[in-house]
Amino acid sequence: MPLRRAVYLAAAAVLLIVCYLGILKGKEVAPQKLRMPLSSLESKIGAMQAVGKDRPLDEHTIEILKPQAYLLRNYRAPEGTIHSLFVAYFGFQQEGQMVHSPRACLPGGGWIIEKRSQVEVPLNGATCLVNHIVMSKDLSKVSTLYWYQGRGDIQYSEYWERLSLLLDGIIKNRNDGALVRLITPMSPGMDVLKGQIKFAAALIPSLDKIFPPPGRAQAP
Repeated sequence: MPLRRAVYLAAAAVLLIVCYLGILKGKEVAPQKLRMPLSSLESKIGAMQAVGKDRPLDEHTIEILKPQAYLLRNYRAPEGTIHSLFVAYFGFQQEGQMVHSPRACLPGGGWIIEKRSQVEVPLNGATCLVNHIVMSKDLSKVSTLYWYQGRGDIQYSEYWERLSLLLDGIIKNRNDGALVRLITPMSPGMDVLKGQIKFAAALIPSLDKIFPPPGRAQAP
């Protein structure tokens, strides 16, 4: 048996065992509450300043996502670039009500994905990986960063996030988490991605102050 196939089969077997244990322990997973409302996120994060009022999601999007809490807010960089921040938080995740990849819903209305990659964000003396997508429509182009954040962890991969959820459900009796997304219009001659990375580096610790603390589940 080729080594690669053996590794895939072993990984699949481990995942099945973890899923089975997760089902057995599912009733013990405790919903986790935010320490503060998402609306309390600082109006100034790093060099970014919030502008305008927080915006509501449309009913159709809310019905699809079913988040426990969400935030949709614009931040302005010193040079005038507007970063659109979206955070969807889930205190307890189950089928039909959980964090999912925005890759399937980002394209639409004529938008085309030109590039997918991961970029490094400096964090606490180290780095973490987040997703980067470039989309275009006619003469418009936007840069998008997104990642999964919660339980003291940052994940870029939806698959690793799902596995982490199962493990934390078993070990820590919790499976809360959030999707965090930044969308920024791109302009010729401007390094939008560099600004997004700086924003993400300041944003992640700010959100950690609002999300439940890491470790085992907190009492309801």
